[in-house]
Amino acid sequence: MKKISVLSTLTLSSFLLMSCSQMKKTPSREMSSLMETVQIEDDEIFDKTAHNGEYTHEMAEADADDDSIKTTVGDAEIDKELPDSENNEVPYARNFLAKKNTKRMQFWVDYFTKQNRDRMQRFINNGEEYRHHIEAVFEQHGLPKELYFVGLIESGYYLGARSHASAVGPWQFIRGTGSRYGLKITSEIDERQDLFKATKAAAMYFKDLHNVFSSWELALSAYNAGEYGIIRRIMKHGTRDFYELSRNKQLPSETINYVPKVLAAMHVVNNAEKYGFVIPKKKHRLFDLTELRPVKKNISLHSVARRMNVDIALLKKLNPELRRASTPRYFAGTYFLRVPKSKYSYRLEDISAPVEVAKKVSKPESRRDLNRRTANVANEDKVETEVKPKLHRVRRGETLVSIARKYSMTPRELAQANDFKSWKTKVRIGQRLKLEGPDEQRVATRTVAQTPKVKATNKPIVYKVKRGDNLTDLARIFDLKVSKIKTANNLKRGQIQVGQKIVLPGTQKGIYTVRKGDHLTKVAREFNQPIEALVKINSLKRRSIYPGQKIIVNMD
Repeated sequence: MKKISVLSTLTLSSFLLMSCSQMKKTPSREMSSLMETVQIEDDEIFDKTAHNGEYTHEMAEADADDDSIKTTVGDAEIDKELPDSENNEVPYARNFLAKKNTKRMQFWVDYFTKQNRDRMQRFINNGEEYRHHIEAVFEQHGLPKELYFVGLIESGYYLGARSHASAVGPWQFIRGTGSRYGLKITSEIDERQDLFKATKAAAMYFKDLHNVFSSWELALSAYNAGEYGIIRRIMKHGTRDFYELSRNKQLPSETINYVPKVLAAMHVVNNAEKYGFVIPKKKHRLFDLTELRPVKKNISLHSVARRMNVDIALLKKLNPELRRASTPRYFAGTYFLRVPKSKYSYRLEDISAPVEVAKKVSKPESRRDLNRRTANVANEDKVETEVKPKLHRVRRGETLVSIARKYSMTPRELAQANDFKSWKTKVRIGQRLKLEGPDEQRVATRTVAQTPKVKATNKPIVYKVKRGDNLTDLARIFDLKVSKIKTANNLKRGQIQVGQKIVLPGTQKGIYTVRKGDHLTKVAREFNQPIEALVKINSLKRRSIYPGQKIIVNMD
């Protein structure tokens, strides 16, 4: 939906020979300053998923030809300005859309209030959850806060919304436009879904478009149809009047209806009571209750949630940009995680990373160094102390093995501390277990995560085909594309044979030496790859490994 142009705003302005209106510049502020210190109270914040898998972009992409509109509102000229239109009372460059009331706009008012009434109410509910944050960002950039209604039309403020054209997030950025405005989009993170980062990018985009076209009608048309598409039509037809281009059908049909739809949505929300819509009133909303905290890279969200004693669903809801249940493994600088404020903050001390001053480096960090820095393998040479509780109350699903691992004990030690005959003894929910033997001290030692014992190579992983293998399954297991595997191995028909050796493109072979306390799940988590992939490339018949064993890992 959003087209990316390769020319800068300045080049476009010169190209059109138009004078750019200077927008008010305000110093940027930390997004966390928008939030208050409050306590998590509401469970309803979890309910922000599209209703029954609905396509949330129907509002933006809904189209109607003029005959359909005339059938609904009458045969009069549908783009003619009606008597109750409002005149601009402030300079045009600072005003938002001229509030022109036309038959076309009335058609979309009926569409929102009758045909799509239930969906419009859901969109309003979502938008009100974030509205004050969005308007604050626009005000910081000297933009009209009414731009909020563009997002209402685009996505209904479902942060994970995705269109058929792969436009993502509340502002429906395609990959090119998102990257152009500083949003990181990788296999681990998609900042188009982060409300604050995406809204900041949208503000910069809106500002550029208005500086080029000096008209919010044309700016929104370009947001919908692409800058160059609008520029070509302006030059071809010799006018920069949106309504003249619209009346003469010199714009795409969807774009002709786009501005009236935004005006209609603004009219409906501002007159919600008249149309029977309810504007939710809440004391606190989702992002009011949060703050940004620096955390380590490649750390599990389940681990963070457990240490903070908050629901994992809440933590994921606060960080929709994360595409996996962990913080990014590859991220330049310090990564900030959005977390609940107040009483939970002190629990982050053991996972927080110090904020470092950015330093200029001559070349990026190598993959090998990055893996060494982020992997989490015990080094028995260095220890530090931590206070361990005396008792543990058994919860549903726990066993002696899982409880022992939690407190850096062996199952046998835990069994002996509780006078059990075997570490295989079953425990019951609510049972209290001793975590210390009679002669043990209360302060226990634990190992500190250090450099894993891994030998990196500059070669890709070579996989030996086994019975039952096929390219589709291998591509899924190793997160590759079938086409890339075919190209790397010159496989024309895509057929593979048992015993055939194939190169896995985009991988980097590493030899990891298993250490005491390791298990396959732990190693897979440390190197951020599926257990199934480790089993495949190492031909493991059982999912058990032993100290000193050398296994192949993917370091890419």
